[in-house]
Amino acid sequence: MRILHVAKFYPPAFGGMETVVASMAEGVAALGHEVVVLAHAADGDTRPLHPAPGVTVLRAPYRFALGTLAFSPTYARLYREWRGWADVVHVHTPFPIADLLIALWPPKAPIVVTWHSDIVRQKLLKYAVAPLAHALCQRAAAIHCSAEFIRRDSTFLPPYRDKIRVIPFGRAVESFTAAAADAAAKAETSAARGGRFALAVGRLVYYKGFDVLIRAAADLPDLRLAIIGDGPMQAELQRLIDTLNLQERVTLLGGVNAEVLAAHYAAADLFVLPSTHRSETFALVQVEAMAAGLPVINTSLPTGVPEVSLDGVTGLTVPPGDQAALTTALKRLWSDAELCARFGAAGRARALSVYSQSAAAERFIGLYESLR
Repeated sequence: MRILHVAKFYPPAFGGMETVVASMAEGVAALGHEVVVLAHAADGDTRPLHPAPGVTVLRAPYRFALGTLAFSPTYARLYREWRGWADVVHVHTPFPIADLLIALWPPKAPIVVTWHSDIVRQKLLKYAVAPLAHALCQRAAAIHCSAEFIRRDSTFLPPYRDKIRVIPFGRAVESFTAAAADAAAKAETSAARGGRFALAVGRLVYYKGFDVLIRAAADLPDLRLAIIGDGPMQAELQRLIDTLNLQERVTLLGGVNAEVLAAHYAAADLFVLPSTHRSETFALVQVEAMAAGLPVINTSLPTGVPEVSLDGVTGLTVPPGDQAALTTALKRLWSDAELCARFGAAGRARALSVYSQSAAAERFIGLYESLR
């Protein structure tokens, strides 16, 4: 089977949606299918990528972007050229440019839409692109949601609920479990961070709640924190760190490669996902952390976030935006190695049994085959 993914970006571009697209593409290709991904060249390198056997990533240059929404004539050309190749066209939304391309040049193949989330904060954009999004969903043969709450709570999807299929995202976790067993690399990374440290990973955007986390870290004078990721809030977060005089304890590492990321998961004592808004729908980074054996602190968003790492089982869950509660959870795990070990072991077992890439890929192939 030939699957065409229509996406915004692909790794090495950093972000949750990018990780999800890669996991879907590479997981399905590992089962013997051909996958082509259309993406934008975030790093300026427009050469095709072959990140895994059976996967080709075609990357289009662009000169202008509004947030993560890039505008590229080359992307439109590639879509027109490849839409006829596919047995299934899999679109990742919200992505208004893709909605427009499919409205103008609809493929003959069935369309699967992964609905990552409603547009939450950009009210004007939400209403401006709604007609195109409705047209896409009307045309789609199936709409994929990663968790039941999206089908239940989305304000956009009710007219299409008979098309919705819930399949949890999967992740290739082998690199994280392997890194956790590399004692030398763990020691080297810990030394680079100054000793024990807590870890957070994600795009530096408003809904991640990194500002809340940094302020919570300020209340624990012996806590070191490393934040991996880049994004539009980097300068603002660095100013906050400087204002609070946390330069020696809180470090923004920017985007890093897969090897460095895995090494930090392996060396950290605990993982924190302090997200504050519903735009955080799943947070696959939790699966990565759990696979590495880390206890997770997450937030009780009305999304799939608390369904991944379970409160009292694989970590602790606190109210979103509650700095005091986050400080308390950090203090509890930072000072209780036995509890961390228990949560970490349960998290690793859950990551391997529930959120593996291969299990998700088999479910997606079943969905694709049901539409042909």
